[in-house]
Amino acid sequence: MSEELYNGHHDSGPFEPDPEILLQPETRPISHEQLMFEVRDIYKGLVTDEARCITADKRQLMAIQEQDPTRRVNLEDKHWRSLVALYKRLLHDHYNFILASQHPSASDALIRTADNYNIPARMWRHGIQNVLDILLHGLPNRWNIS
Repeated sequence: MSEELYNGHHDSGPFEPDPEILLQPETRPISHEQLMFEVRDIYKGLVTDEARCITADKRQLMAIQEQDPTRRVNLEDKHWRSLVALYKRLLHDHYNFILASQHPSASDALIRTADNYNIPARMWRHGIQNVLDILLHGLPNRWNIS
């Protein structure tokens, strides 16, 4: 059996971590009140962006699924890019909310806020599923996957 570790060093006894590897990210100290304000501010932005996405969902799905081909709207590349950027921002909002509410100095009540506000389900519905539906029904012809 070889005495070399996966990184090519010889085993010299107790494990010595590589100084290049960060075993645990540093967290800056933050008071419970500051953390609550941070989570509240993130949530306000999340709700605003979520409302924009819901509006975009309805508008785009109606335009894309128009039965009359003369009234159907085909989005240009720049519109697709801005639509995807909007959903990307919403996913970042959800991520930041979950990250902040799960901070090591968060209270039990603050930790439960993601579940209380159904953040994972809302992230799936408004940040992932709806944009996939729009992409599925409205991909430009040159990107058609069927």
